[in-house]
Amino acid sequence: MDDFKVDPEKKPWACTGWKPGDDPKKRGVINSIYIDTASLTVHNADLQAVYAEARKNEQMWECYKTEDAEIVVTAFGTVARIVKTVVDQMRAEGHKVGLFRPISVWPYPYDALAETCCAPQVKAILDVEVNEGQMLEDVKLAVEGRKPVHFFGHLGSQFPTTAEITQKILEIKEGK
Repeated sequence: MDDFKVDPEKKPWACTGWKPGDDPKKRGVINSIYIDTASLTVHNADLQAVYAEARKNEQMWECYKTEDAEIVVTAFGTVARIVKTVVDQMRAEGHKVGLFRPISVWPYPYDALAETCCAPQVKAILDVEVNEGQMLEDVKLAVEGRKPVHFFGHLGSQFPTTAEITQKILEIKEGK
């Protein structure tokens, strides 16, 4: 194994493994691409303004038959298409079920989800995903404990069936 040494005179930006006892002036402190803190502060303020603008104007979501829903299912991507079928089938059977689908997950539409899921008639929320709850924490943050949040996840790229989702909704309605 070759012992690789960096010449700090040629590459002053390099991390060279400074140790106590070394010349403190040669210690490379890396804090960002902007070395001086004044420039970094300005850059961060600019970034925060961009993020605030995105949170204000770039949130996208769809509410599907949520106006009178007692159970709101949250889902994104392909799973949301499956849930739409479940909503339509269960509505045809007289169940008041709706779908909240975030179209963008950043910035996450927390306020819209809270308004939808915390409506007085909503009894519970079911988050359905093809993972172990990537969006579950966002749903819980939006709801802030005001309604019970249940989770149904599938792993290994195996999508849940309409029958499985329907069964889970019926179990929630029955208090299981």
